[in-house]
Amino acid sequence: MTDWTRVADEGDVTEGEPFPTEIDGVEIALYRMEGDILAMGDICTHEHVRLSTGWFEDGRIECPLHQSCFEVRTGKCVPGGPAWQDVPVYAVKIKDGEIYVKASS
Repeated sequence: MTDWTRVADEGDVTEGEPFPTEIDGVEIALYRMEGDILAMGDICTHEHVRLSTGWFEDGRIECPLHQSCFEVRTGKCVPGGPAWQDVPVYAVKIKDGEIYVKASS
């Protein structure tokens, strides 16, 4: 994932609802939060489950399996659940109503 990849239209991502997608086999979720569209890894670092099927509230996504939480803006793992490793975040740009994602590294 070294180039920008189109993953969705801007209208596909609604406030408060994760939007799961994939780039080259890497599962990613998009989030619309406070007017921004954010992208982070969609797999919990504790167990291999899609975070986007969990609960998104107050800028955090909660894993549906064991309730680990992650900050959507940073990918940081929130203490208190069984996960201890952060989730990757990705750069996002919007051009002509289309959302593009690029690896953060």
